[in-house]
Amino acid sequence: MKLFYRLANESYKYNTDSENLGRDPVTLVAARGDWVAFQLLLSSDEDFTLSTGRDPVFSPVGPLPNVRVECAIEGIPGAAIIVSPIGLIEDDYGIPTADLILNNENVHVRANSVQPVWIEAVIPRETVPGIYAGRVVLYTHRMFEDERKAAELPFAIEVRNVIMPVPRDYVFHLDLWQHLSNISRKHEVPLWSDEHFAVVENYVKSLAELGQKAITVIASEIPWSGQMCFRTRSYLSDLFEYSMIRVEKDADGRFSCDYSAMQRYIDLCFKYGIDKEIEVFGLTNIWTDDSSGYGKVAEDYPDAVRIRYYDRGDGCYKYMKSADEIIEYISALERYFKETGLIDRVLIVADEPVDVEKYRESLNMIAKAAPSFKFKTAINHAEFIAEFKDTTRDFVPNLASVCREWDLLCNMREVISGRLLWYVCCGPRYPNTFIRSDLVESRLIGILTAYMKLDGFLRWNYTVWPEKPRERITYRSPGWPAGDTNFVYPANDGRPILTLRYKNLKRGIEDYELIAMLRRKRADAEEVLEKLWSRIIRAGNITEFIPADSGMKPREELFSLDYEDYNSFRKALLEELEKLG
Repeated sequence: MKLFYRLANESYKYNTDSENLGRDPVTLVAARGDWVAFQLLLSSDEDFTLSTGRDPVFSPVGPLPNVRVECAIEGIPGAAIIVSPIGLIEDDYGIPTADLILNNENVHVRANSVQPVWIEAVIPRETVPGIYAGRVVLYTHRMFEDERKAAELPFAIEVRNVIMPVPRDYVFHLDLWQHLSNISRKHEVPLWSDEHFAVVENYVKSLAELGQKAITVIASEIPWSGQMCFRTRSYLSDLFEYSMIRVEKDADGRFSCDYSAMQRYIDLCFKYGIDKEIEVFGLTNIWTDDSSGYGKVAEDYPDAVRIRYYDRGDGCYKYMKSADEIIEYISALERYFKETGLIDRVLIVADEPVDVEKYRESLNMIAKAAPSFKFKTAINHAEFIAEFKDTTRDFVPNLASVCREWDLLCNMREVISGRLLWYVCCGPRYPNTFIRSDLVESRLIGILTAYMKLDGFLRWNYTVWPEKPRERITYRSPGWPAGDTNFVYPANDGRPILTLRYKNLKRGIEDYELIAMLRRKRADAEEVLEKLWSRIIRAGNITEFIPADSGMKPREELFSLDYEDYNSFRKALLEELEKLG
């Protein structure tokens, strides 16, 4: 066999239309307690089996050659090294594109195709600063032959004398919404069962590794009406999210609530350091489609809140049909959070309200029923910022609203008691985290957040998978570009399959942490940063990012697409922090 091999950086995204197959990465730069990553690209003139473990491997295809990959670093014996095949999935145009960092160790590689491999090493906090040599070694054999060393690819890691904070201590406020009902469906475990929570724990761990701060609580039935999934007939996918609270009505007409599933999830998140915010969905701005039957249940309540309960009197499940019942339910939830000492972390969330007066009426109703509740709003209409700046604690405008209300947001930053975050979703075209997006766009999120001096970032999409996500992630395109619905995929073993987009988002969040460290430790930090921003941010002002299909500036005029610019930016931050001791 003729074997082709090459190294590429961590932000390289291979697809089958790729002409540039990467290049050897520059010296990898890391802090102590950090991690480094890059990719190996493999190809051959005949089919082969790729192995990233040490177990024997035989192919059902027949007596194929085997290529085994190992990685070692001299002088850092405690470095945990991960070598994983990268899986491809089709983008919006049907082009297979690298995305999944697979959990399995062996994959079949077709002749003349390219197989990317993810290589990652965790640098222990006690590592002595310096430059360390590493090598990727390729071994080949066929059937019962002895292995032979086919190639050795050297690399180097420069460890700087800066300690990276652990994710639970990140100041970046990451809010990736969790969709636990979808996790239940895709892993085929009963909702809120022990089996479900065993699987969910794996997802919580993956969120914690990103520094996630917010816990998603669903407090009524289908608050997004399944993202209107019933409209997409060409690829039927169940996207309904169900309440974590069980409600019963006794023979005397009194309601009682079982909060055990909700509390179990909150406790699980707390265990992994996700404990800054409990965001409650389902009490305001319920998405509706009256023509399809997804409308109000209680006609005298201003919002379409759907509270399902079990009636012990006749053994039937029913929905609360009066405002008084819903108000009683909301008041009881407030009491529970007070009694458990959680009330100060709770925020009632609205997702993209569109009607100012309707939303105000809904907030007023909740405030009357439960005056201790505070509010958070994800906004895709810029006028909501000015309208609700005095009644909403945390604002999360999308990028378009950030651009349109930039001056107001700058003023609010100094006076509001809560946080200012931002988000992207099905738009803009860039920067974003779609399958077709450049991977540096995922990394840019952290840097752009620091550049805007905002507190963090929100996205709706951690696990909103369509029916068969590992076969076809494209769903409702072009409205939802491929990858809009997820950062991870469901594995057969109950774990999430991480992605290149996940890893690059994590890298960008760590860039934010380094910037935050510099701002805390140096009085002249803004002067230092002013010299560095231009390596990444090409736009003269954040308002140039306004995402319009017509007239939006080309990506390269807004931000760098060159991985080396991001690498040098990070290296410069580490150098400045190292000077401080």
